[in-house]
Amino acid sequence: LSVPSRRASPASAGRSRCVAMTFDVVVLGATGFTGKLACEYLAQRGAPEVHWAMAGRDLAKLEAVRQDLPQGAKEIPLLQVDVKNVEELQEVAKKAKVILNFAGSPYADKALPVVDACASNGCCYVDITGEAPFMKTSAEMYDAKAKENKALILHSCGFDSIPCDIAAFMAAKAMRERHGMACSKIRNAVSMRGGVSGGTIHSGLHLLSSDVENAEAFKDPYGMNPSGSQRGPDTADGGDTNLPRWDDLSERWLMFSPLSNPSTRTVRRSNALMGYEYGQGVSYGEGMAVPGPISGWLGTAGMGFVVGLLLFPPTRWALTKWALPSPGQGPSRKAMEEGYFTVRAVARGENLKDGKHPTVAAQVQSGTGGDPGYKCTALMSVESALCCALQREKLAAGGVHTPASGLGQSLVDRLNDAGMKLFVEP
Repeated sequence: LSVPSRRASPASAGRSRCVAMTFDVVVLGATGFTGKLACEYLAQRGAPEVHWAMAGRDLAKLEAVRQDLPQGAKEIPLLQVDVKNVEELQEVAKKAKVILNFAGSPYADKALPVVDACASNGCCYVDITGEAPFMKTSAEMYDAKAKENKALILHSCGFDSIPCDIAAFMAAKAMRERHGMACSKIRNAVSMRGGVSGGTIHSGLHLLSSDVENAEAFKDPYGMNPSGSQRGPDTADGGDTNLPRWDDLSERWLMFSPLSNPSTRTVRRSNALMGYEYGQGVSYGEGMAVPGPISGWLGTAGMGFVVGLLLFPPTRWALTKWALPSPGQGPSRKAMEEGYFTVRAVARGENLKDGKHPTVAAQVQSGTGGDPGYKCTALMSVESALCCALQREKLAAGGVHTPASGLGQSLVDRLNDAGMKLFVEP
């Protein structure tokens, strides 16, 4: 591990157990497409009070990324770290408050040693994975160790799954504050423009084509919940169905979203980890908002056709070789700037009030954040890491958490300050 000498400032050195640590944030996998975007964002958002470093296997590639950063970040330290080298990971975890990990696609075969290093050394961990089986394995293996060492382990801190997780959190919180009750039902409607990243696609292909540990987490609506926790009524990512439907709560036509698998399980895990603050028997579901039933059925049929091609090995090979983006590939700057998303959560109260069940709606919008899969994912993941580095005392004590259960309102406030729009409707 190559670590240039750079000491933390007195202001940052006294937080938590991090007195001897050198860096607030270490960006691991900084040479990938989203990793580069995160470094660009951190160079602007974190300056000058945040001490951070870029890490990866190839110092020459790291240097090339650094040279493209703003002038004030030209001397950001570079750390040579291989995720397969346990000693290097342990050493960097001892010198950082947070490791922000982009070295995935898939995370299942690369990230567990990074989680282990963080959990063992009281270092917080943030990634953007959407792999439910990996997250289940991480919790089973490292939750107890992370709690013991007060390390906060946070998966799914990008478009998978902050918008849906935080929108549900805000709606349920507002239901308690406004009406003094839990929820019986929460539905998220997702609208977006932007492509799916190559990393997300290849992580999904990994789940389809491999003998994956904890595969039931991918299949079971409650597969990511803590062991022994209470199950709810949901049987599908949409709550009770994945077919196109008119949703009476959000008052929209919804269809199945290919990104709903990790986020629905993340929301249900959030509820369990927070002592069922959303509701003991709450039903949660989500879907892509569409104009009407015809577009919903056409979209579902098209999606089914593509999945069928991916399940058949020869066509899967052809698509991955010639059509689908590879990990590390992404859209143009113009496309990222023009992309956007809105997630609208509507919650229904579990009790009658003035003769009817009250409802509360909350929205998470990308604002100036850009497209969901790349630019805004970089923003959300960096802000999650900065929560851990700069506001540790306001967050969950330790363990393997979700964005909502681990960061909660602190993340809401940071994302609003960063140019996104998160609010509860009047």
